[in-house]
Amino acid sequence: MPMVNGLLVLGDAMPKPLQAILIGAGQRGGDVYGAYALRHPDQIRFVAVAEPDEERRARFADQHKIPTEHQFSSWEPLLARLPLARAALICTQDQEHTAPALAAMQFGYDVLLEKPMATTAEECRQLVDAAEETGRQLHICHVLRYTRHFQTMRDILRAGELGEIITVSHRENVSWWHMAHSFVRGNWRREGESAPMILAKCCHDLDILVWLMDDRPRHLSSVGDLRHYRAENAPSGAPHHCLDGCPAEDVCPYYAPFIYEDLYPLWRNFAEGAKGFPKLVAQAKERVPGLVKALGMVSAGARRVSAYRGWPRSVVVTNPTPERLHEALKNGPYGRCVYHCDNDVVDHQVVAMQFESGPSATLTMHGHAHVEGRFTRIQGSRAELQAEFGLGGAWIEVRQHRGGEKKRYDTSDRGSGHGGGDDRLMAAFVKSLSAGDEEAALSTARQALESHLMAFAAEEARIGEKVVRMKDFRLRGDTRRRHGDTRRKK
Repeated sequence: MPMVNGLLVLGDAMPKPLQAILIGAGQRGGDVYGAYALRHPDQIRFVAVAEPDEERRARFADQHKIPTEHQFSSWEPLLARLPLARAALICTQDQEHTAPALAAMQFGYDVLLEKPMATTAEECRQLVDAAEETGRQLHICHVLRYTRHFQTMRDILRAGELGEIITVSHRENVSWWHMAHSFVRGNWRREGESAPMILAKCCHDLDILVWLMDDRPRHLSSVGDLRHYRAENAPSGAPHHCLDGCPAEDVCPYYAPFIYEDLYPLWRNFAEGAKGFPKLVAQAKERVPGLVKALGMVSAGARRVSAYRGWPRSVVVTNPTPERLHEALKNGPYGRCVYHCDNDVVDHQVVAMQFESGPSATLTMHGHAHVEGRFTRIQGSRAELQAEFGLGGAWIEVRQHRGGEKKRYDTSDRGSGHGGGDDRLMAAFVKSLSAGDEEAALSTARQALESHLMAFAAEEARIGEKVVRMKDFRLRGDTRRRHGDTRRKK
């Protein structure tokens, strides 16, 4: 029988799109997953939305032709109704994940939940238990598993090209401007209002280490703190908002108009890994912006640069026209001086771990990189692997010890965000629900739980200056395992 988008088609009938509701129509929910539905109306269709921001809610409803009676300012009245769809996508702020996810599963929805799944270990366990008890599918947005880059890397390891894996060094290099945007000025700046940065930013990376190694850590330790983005490091005379007459506006890299209005840091970072015409356009944006604007009249590629309104601008203000953007920087949180914010999350942290099968690994996360990206080095008994996964492109190189041969893989994929991972995640979610089999996706909720527990354990190790045994940490609060419950995992 014929297949369409990986789905079985009976006779001449086309499969109906998956009906879904969206809770949280911000950057991830509205701009990423909502955009996927608009590009793939044959796969998924949103029929209701809950979003407290009136402008975002109205925009999403208009884009997806959602009637007024299916638009809500909060999730409670939406989930109080009989189920309107098969799936619920939950993309609220981190601390607001648990309640709507639990309610959605209890009311019969299968759930795609933004990472991190929750901000406490107990709530993460509660979500996984609820999925298994209700029989609903619960998928966490660990998009890196769906990238060509990390799938290729995993294939190389599983093929044995490196021999025995000895040690792994993985770096999450958060660029200085991204750190300022998300973790100093933005929604993830305070642990008490969001989550520890090692969880909010790096549950992706911890998950990838577990997935690549096909193993779990035996124990881990961690160090790090907040070093730079502090009041004592502010330039002399710096006001609390950049546009209030900062004396350092011509030299400070964190000057808000430089980051958000000029967008020079974003395009510089993109140009580092891009190739061909996209690289030339990104480089020209700073040197000859008038040329890029003119090219945008005839070239879609140039227009994506000259008329760009996506992240991070779209987070600062909805529909970021130049006027709206400037006004938001004058009065809003993203125009604040990075040295006069109320941030308290770390700006550098290292996690050291040993896996149960023997290899060691380190994860280094920091917010001072010149170039944004993930960098991986894996030492094996027969070869070494080096890799880069950046905004403009990605590659993997394997070097053999004996013969010295090099093999290079171009793993770039600009089809969607996160190196193509966003689109492949959505396609896998639709497929898993259509097939009625969560294994059709690359991760179950219980598998995703491991990286979250690792993050909580790392934070405990950092604060307590100790080594955490993961076997003991996993058992905390897990009454079913302590009492010998061996129910089949759904």
